[in-house]
Amino acid sequence: MEAEKYNILGKELEEILILRYSPIALKILYEGDIIPEDTIRPFKDRGDRLSMCQATALVRRNRNALTMLKEDHWCVWPLVSYKMVELDEDDCEYMGTKFFMSDPERSKRYLREEYPMLKTDKAVVGLSMAPLRSANFEPDLVLIYCRPAQLRSIMMAAKYFSGEMIKVALDPVDSCVHSTIPVLNGQDYNVTIPDPGEYERGMTDEDEVMFTMKAQKTGDIVKALKILSSANFGYREMAMDMPMNFARPEFYNVMFKKWGLESGEVWKK
Repeated sequence: MEAEKYNILGKELEEILILRYSPIALKILYEGDIIPEDTIRPFKDRGDRLSMCQATALVRRNRNALTMLKEDHWCVWPLVSYKMVELDEDDCEYMGTKFFMSDPERSKRYLREEYPMLKTDKAVVGLSMAPLRSANFEPDLVLIYCRPAQLRSIMMAAKYFSGEMIKVALDPVDSCVHSTIPVLNGQDYNVTIPDPGEYERGMTDEDEVMFTMKAQKTGDIVKALKILSSANFGYREMAMDMPMNFARPEFYNVMFKKWGLESGEVWKK
């Protein structure tokens, strides 16, 4: 029943925000968890290994439902951040220089102390993803690929009940990690810039951004979006306007009078 509730919310999000793609339901699988039925295992079922950004593209674009265990991944960072693998000191020394920082020691310290890692004592075996509108499992988080104007409406909805602005730290790389791990670790919402892999292999458009939220917040977001829409302040209701004879700074009128042209309303700060 919980999965069905999320299916309804997924459909409502698509309709209210006129989303091009379905929001993504994501669930972490721990040792002993049952793999959701009717999900594709990329390597087992197709002989393919995917990066996380390719997996999310297949879910939102093709509406596939995927389960990715360790052997299905083709990118190091989700394996590290989701703790499907362990890093020893030599690994940290080597991989810690791969963050596009001029100072190697700063880069290694970033991996050791700041890089997003899932906070759990349980053994993670993988993750499942599906379109929110059709997922047959209860998700841990919801990931939406959207345009900035749609993101504005989502952020307005998030602020409506919380009364707080969303605080984010933007990183231009490893968006699969930065979009999900902070939320899985307890953050309510997050905004992420799609990284180079998203663009080159995940086919994310240049005008798209990523919004992530705890699954439990989805109902609040949908409710707030409906309230904003009823006040003619929703995504569907907003419309660009081009007022003619608009108010202008006073010196415009001064110059127009000098030139024999009509003056108008003075723009006031």
